[in-house]
Amino acid sequence: MIDKIIFTVTPIFSIPPRGAAAVETWMYQVAQRTTIPNRIVCIKNEGYSDYSVVNTNCSIHRIGFSRIYKRIFQKWTRLDPLPYSQRILNIARDFQITDNSVIVVHNSMKLYRQIRQRAPKAKVVIHMHNAFEPKGLDPDVKMIVPSLFLKNYYQSFLPQADIVIVPNGIDLDCYQSADKPKLTSDLNIKADEKVIFYAGRIVPDKGVLLLLQAFEKVIAAQKNVKLVVVGDHMEASKSDKGAYQRDVREIAERLNDRCVMLGSISPEAMHHYYSLGDLVVIPSQFKEPFCMVAIEAMGAGKPVLVSTRGGMVEFVKDRHTGYHLSEPMTAESIAQDIMAVLQNSELSDIAKRGQNYVYDHYSWNSVTESFEKVLHDWFG
Repeated sequence: MIDKIIFTVTPIFSIPPRGAAAVETWMYQVAQRTTIPNRIVCIKNEGYSDYSVVNTNCSIHRIGFSRIYKRIFQKWTRLDPLPYSQRILNIARDFQITDNSVIVVHNSMKLYRQIRQRAPKAKVVIHMHNAFEPKGLDPDVKMIVPSLFLKNYYQSFLPQADIVIVPNGIDLDCYQSADKPKLTSDLNIKADEKVIFYAGRIVPDKGVLLLLQAFEKVIAAQKNVKLVVVGDHMEASKSDKGAYQRDVREIAERLNDRCVMLGSISPEAMHHYYSLGDLVVIPSQFKEPFCMVAIEAMGAGKPVLVSTRGGMVEFVKDRHTGYHLSEPMTAESIAQDIMAVLQNSELSDIAKRGQNYVYDHYSWNSVTESFEKVLHDWFG
């Protein structure tokens, strides 16, 4: 019988996350709901405390590195005498984990390998949220993934691995209320205007530039339409020094008041903003392993028009729980798909079916139950 769990993740975001961070959100939501006593261990970002209590079963322990330590041991000498992985294990030791405890490493093969090396007898599970080429994983690794697409991906590399699907989720209570009237007034959205909504990172993989190009074609053919974009359009990506974001801003400026760039919105406030949309478009150019935006939008009762690349088609069934973008995706094809969906007579019925599907399958409570069942099946 499992007595304790350590949840940990690569040292990027503190928990609870202040921005869009699906991996950290999953950990935070599940850890506070599971019946098994647990500790969340993550990095300490600015403004966070070293430690905080979530409830009687769950607390968060944040690992901080001083500037001197990082400069001397991680940057200059690379010695790192007390690395992140060992600090995680130190917290686990203080939690008095036993042979019946489980360490769940999220989305980091490197961290999994380091913990495996330092604690070879520990029960360790890896939870992969993205498709990365597996390196250094045990052939019979125990792995959790959010979709059949991702399971098939990893199984092709690791045929002996024990891979189980546990999806992502949403807080159903949040998605039953929203402040649309106030938001529409603040953003100067008129009652007769249809709103196309996008939320996500402003990067090529997500296809937002293609969506803006498509929207230019939509407004050339149709009046009373606006585009609302949620995402940090000012962040400069390292790969192209911000060129992609500049291209996005250039078209947004050209669209003038027909396009509203909202920037980043905190995760706990997003359910209010989905209420703005008459159609949520997710034009991903890569194979999305799952896509939190899709189930959040569906949970908010909004119709979704999504890329067929990756795992979204597992819950966005064309003309049943949502709509599919045509391939090959171009600005012209996306524009045509948007206009066709907005005119579809079944739009509200399909949005309602999508919402019901999410409510039935993707509540955080049901996700937590699935997670606990997987651990008990594996370890008793």
